[in-house]
Amino acid sequence: MIFLSGWSGFREIYPEISKKCKYIVPFEDEGFLERYLNEIKQEEDLIVGWSLGANLIIRELDRLNAKRIILIAPFFNFTDYVNKRAIDLMIRSFERNREKCVIDFWSKIGIRTDLQTKVSHSLKDGLIFLKERNNFNEVYHKRNILVIAPTNDRILPLNAFIEVYKRIFGSIIKIYSNHYIEESILERIIFDNI
Repeated sequence: MIFLSGWSGFREIYPEISKKCKYIVPFEDEGFLERYLNEIKQEEDLIVGWSLGANLIIRELDRLNAKRIILIAPFFNFTDYVNKRAIDLMIRSFERNREKCVIDFWSKIGIRTDLQTKVSHSLKDGLIFLKERNNFNEVYHKRNILVIAPTNDRILPLNAFIEVYKRIFGSIIKIYSNHYIEESILERIIFDNI
């Protein structure tokens, strides 16, 4: 199993899940985009993606070999729901003080802010990436795809997740949660699917 996390979704926020799988944090280090596709293409069983990680999976859906995919808080184009100016403000905040920027983001999405982690400057590339358009083409597939839709998300609206669900021909579970879903709940969903 591979878990492709969201922006600043370090192992510290999902400590148990990160012990049980290959855990990848988008843009955690330089060269991420060149490397991640090869890693997720090798997985033949289950790939889980949260937020930015889900978007990266959607972009490569037709090239993946996994039989089962779980997409948590997925979206096609972030800027359809979040103004580019808000992303630019976040980039400027990150440039001024990247640790504070991550803590502020975590606070907004429901993650404990007392966690300690190293924040790499390459995370800025992830914010820039969120402004890019994804020209998703519907593809016929035989995968079992589950969309987890947080209904109390403070970043993206529920219709972002429903749009993904409708266009990828999957199943959907709605959960009363902010953008970050508590690890104990997520573990039950993921490991019940293994």
